[in-house]
Amino acid sequence: MNNTFNIKRFGKLIRQQYQLSGKNTALAILSIFIVYTLILMSFTYKYSHIRAVEWIPFFFMLNLGVALPFAGYAFPAFRSKEKTFDYLLIPCSLTEKFTLNLIIRLLLPWVILPIIFYISAHLAAELALWYAPGRSIAALSPIKLMEHLESDRAMAMITVIVLMVLISQSILFAGATVFKQKPLIKTLVTLGITAAVVILYFYVIIEVADTFKTGKMPWVAKIENKETALNFLIGLELVLLTTTWAYAFFKVKEKELT
Repeated sequence: MNNTFNIKRFGKLIRQQYQLSGKNTALAILSIFIVYTLILMSFTYKYSHIRAVEWIPFFFMLNLGVALPFAGYAFPAFRSKEKTFDYLLIPCSLTEKFTLNLIIRLLLPWVILPIIFYISAHLAAELALWYAPGRSIAALSPIKLMEHLESDRAMAMITVIVLMVLISQSILFAGATVFKQKPLIKTLVTLGITAAVVILYFYVIIEVADTFKTGKMPWVAKIENKETALNFLIGLELVLLTTTWAYAFFKVKEKELT
């Protein structure tokens, strides 16, 4: 039997997790739907003219507001020693447990949350039109929005944004493997300190040390082709994403060994 990843064993792990948290998940989805609908109803009632593109800010704000904290509290069993011990004793490989958490905490929200948002947006629009028939409210339409994204550069920008979101989730996800208590808050504080150090470093080499006072520019700034710059950025994001996942994996493995 494959001790790294077995599809039948992985299926049993999914069923077990569903039995343990299926009801709580259903309640959470219902709560998110209610909150989304209430927020979007306030939006549709406030404005009499709404274009399809105007739903996009709400899409990102609401979904990120749920997806990021959800990733930050991955591996809930790690919050206590007893639950950690029980979790590590589950008869599945580390790869299977890690993969399931990766799917549930990072990828699955971007399947479920857009569906919830789509239904909530349409419900909010219909209720607003029922309350005031004279309003002009364009329903959220993914097809119409995609019509504006036909160029290769636009698709490359979408790829950059998607990877950036995944990286943000993955960093919080990795933080949940490091900190036992309040992982989201501690990870955000750590990120804040790291960002401050990086900003200070660049301030020193640019403003204090006058590194580029002679007009010399870093090699990255010399990339003139925008497509090359986008491809370089995408490659850099893929490396960062893979590194973050690898770090989280080995932190979980470290708990298994200790």
